[in-house]
Amino acid sequence: MNDFITWAILGTYVTFVTIVFMVVEFTKELPYIVKIHTKYYSAIVAFLLMLAVVLHDGSFTYWDIVLYALTAISVSLGANGLSDFTGGKDE
Repeated sequence: MNDFITWAILGTYVTFVTIVFMVVEFTKELPYIVKIHTKYYSAIVAFLLMLAVVLHDGSFTYWDIVLYALTAISVSLGANGLSDFTGGKDE
């Protein structure tokens, strides 16, 4: 590995999904966060991280918030695996 995480590589889908997975796995047992279902927490993490990326790039537009939310759901599904979203409680 020659480079650490950069804003440029964070803009790619695979890296973004990996980082969301990593952040969620590392923080999901913190107080207060442990009360949130993982699928919702990962969508929140994805949304906030995506917002940080577009703000850093200078490409933020108000109306794209809807697209950011939809993409955050998609990334959340990719980060946690579709099989984890059976509607049951987190383990």
